[in-house]
Amino acid sequence: MENTFFAIILFLFLIGGSIGLQIFLSNKQNKWLGLIIPMICFMFSLLMVANIAVFTTFTSTSKTEIINGEAVTQEVSHSEASASLGEILSTVIPVFIISNISTLIFYAIYLGCREKRKKNLELEKMSIQDLE
Repeated sequence: MENTFFAIILFLFLIGGSIGLQIFLSNKQNKWLGLIIPMICFMFSLLMVANIAVFTTFTSTSKTEIINGEAVTQEVSHSEASASLGEILSTVIPVFIISNISTLIFYAIYLGCREKRKKNLELEKMSIQDLE
């Protein structure tokens, strides 16, 4: 029970910290800094899709006989499974969409912060012009 509570608290701190970091980077003058976290999330989603494609086409099996607590023989066989394109796509597309939810959230934070920054810069320019 304590481990679960600790894991939940740690998870919430990681999520809060990453959102705070995204807001901090998005408010910087360099517009590319705010795109770092969404790009990392997008790369992880591509990695997940690539792993699905690899592991649905190759299978390996192993057999080990244990006699008196010792492994005597081990056979490893590799085979190529013939999964159809439709089966692979029906697995890959939902995984790609679900794994990009974090990318969309971080990108929305980026767009919101950049829009607010742009608005504030325009207000500053207007106030400077009014002073002149």
